[in-house]
Amino acid sequence: MYIQQLLLHIFQKFNGQRSESAAYYLLRGKRSGQTIQDVGTFGLQPYFCIIPKLSKNIFDEAFEQLIENGWVFYDEKQMLQLTLRGEGILEKSSSYYFNGWFYRGNEHIFFKRLSLIVQTLSHIHAEDWRFIPIQKEEEIQIWVKKFLKGHSFKQSTFHLRLRDEIETSMNQLEIREQSKQIMMLRLTGYQLTGWTWQQLAFEFDCSELDVQLMFVEFLHTWLDYLSVYGEQFPLLFQLTENIRIEVLLTDSTKKTAELYEKGYSLEQISYMRHLKISTIEDHFVEMAMTNPHFPLVQFIREEDVRKVLQVLNETGSKRLKLIREQLPQLSYFQIRLVIAAKGGK
Repeated sequence: MYIQQLLLHIFQKFNGQRSESAAYYLLRGKRSGQTIQDVGTFGLQPYFCIIPKLSKNIFDEAFEQLIENGWVFYDEKQMLQLTLRGEGILEKSSSYYFNGWFYRGNEHIFFKRLSLIVQTLSHIHAEDWRFIPIQKEEEIQIWVKKFLKGHSFKQSTFHLRLRDEIETSMNQLEIREQSKQIMMLRLTGYQLTGWTWQQLAFEFDCSELDVQLMFVEFLHTWLDYLSVYGEQFPLLFQLTENIRIEVLLTDSTKKTAELYEKGYSLEQISYMRHLKISTIEDHFVEMAMTNPHFPLVQFIREEDVRKVLQVLNETGSKRLKLIREQLPQLSYFQIRLVIAAKGGK
């Protein structure tokens, strides 16, 4: 039910202007120009890349349930719309909290660090130094070893400090208790194995995907809390190192941005990078979406910006073709830039 309600929320944001495939690519965090543009156009930053390993089969199963329940339908243009029943379900559903745009799957690195530390300290406390690390990635093991060596990890006071930080910070979070339980049950300790997604789904009578979403939602909430109150929780705050993404541009867009800052035009950048001009335009749309100081007036007059926003407000649609029909003097690229920079507002 959790994934279905989340999809309803996304489709409501799309407002009949995108298909279910757009939602799938959004959840997986596909770094295509279209998906990045959708994020900015429809204000979907929270849900970007929250399930990067989502399989198409699992997604299709969840989507088909929406159709079977009569919560969504395809209009004459084969775009998804919510039915009255679907809108009713959405109104009754609880709110969500994700921050996928700034974490993009890195929340799992934070948990892997934490889980290996908890497992290690648990075995040390039991004086059992022989155990198989729950996390196999060498990068995680190296990070945890460095972290532990930086503290008096063999002393019981260190164990207590970390436990206190975990308990205190989690108690401060405004999130459902079920999500907290899922996080704790995933941890492994001395003679205690972390629960699988299948076990958790059975325990909470929901799908494995629902459990995974609640887990991600909890981690995003926790990480955001620690980013604000990190001074109160110094040990946990260390675990957030390089987890939050501050440079939001994709690698290819970064290269385009660097050339633009050196004074090259779109056409010159296209020639220099051996990329189509449409690809370079996608990069600029991404730049406009992520940079609050993007020089929009270098591409379109302020008067035309106001006209685009007026059409958006009057029509309630972000379909480029519809907007250009009313503003034929503007290019699709200019319209996309306005929507990206202003968030369609």
